Amino acid sequence: MKSKYEIGDKVKFLNQTGGGIVTKVTDDFVFVQDDTGFDIPMQPDELIRMADMQGAGKLFNSTMEEHLKGKGTPLPSNIPAAVKTPAAAMTPEDEIKQLKNQIANLKDQVAKLKKQLSNIQQQNSKSLIDNILLQHETAPGEAEVDLHIDMLTERPADLTPHEAFEIQMHYFRLCMNHAFSNKMKKVTFIHGVGQGILKDEITKELKQYDNIHFFDAPMSKYGVGATEVYFR
Repeated sequence: MKSKYEIGDKVKFLNQTGGGIVTKVTDDFVFVQDDTGFDIPMQPDELIRMADMQGAGKLFNSTMEEHLKGKGTPLPSNIPAAVKTPAAAMTPEDEIKQLKNQIANLKDQVAKLKKQLSNIQQQNSKSLIDNILLQHETAPGEAEVDLHIDMLTERPADLTPHEAFEIQMHYFRLCMNHAFSNKMKKVTFIHGVGQGILKDEITKELKQYDNIHFFDAPMSKYGVGATEVYFR
């Protein structure tokens, strides 16, 4: 959705004193340059554009601007003295307070950006987990999965042969499920030779599917340690 703010708009902060000129607009933030020259990232709902101010608020703003420029009608006598003071005449205490407010606001915006980044990273991670064959894709609709245990775990030496076998079979079944859900054309499983236990179990399970064909992968490329599965 297009932001209602544009570069050059004059805006005021809703939840704190101050305002400035819009210098940049993104999907999530409006960057406002205040009178100290800082670009402050603000969310759109934390701002009000000067042109949107109505009634007394608009009149006050116009009167205040004219007064600061040294022209126009005098400010009403009932406006507090602190408000009548031009920005250039701010006391050191006021400047420190303003800077502290800006720092607090920047910290809040940084925290929001970090949270947004974390959410995006989690979504990307979940997407990769939901479609694990993305890690093994070699061409559109094709993947190559190495089932050697040292490719599936960081500490294969800590596993018993049975534990290693269970991990390999679990990963094989997971890849098969994702192959069907993503309409893959071909997946090559590299299982090695060894004692033939892993290959035999994979072959046994592949025979239970009606909508696939499987063959030994080309010896010139894989030796006798791989199986190609074609999906109809």
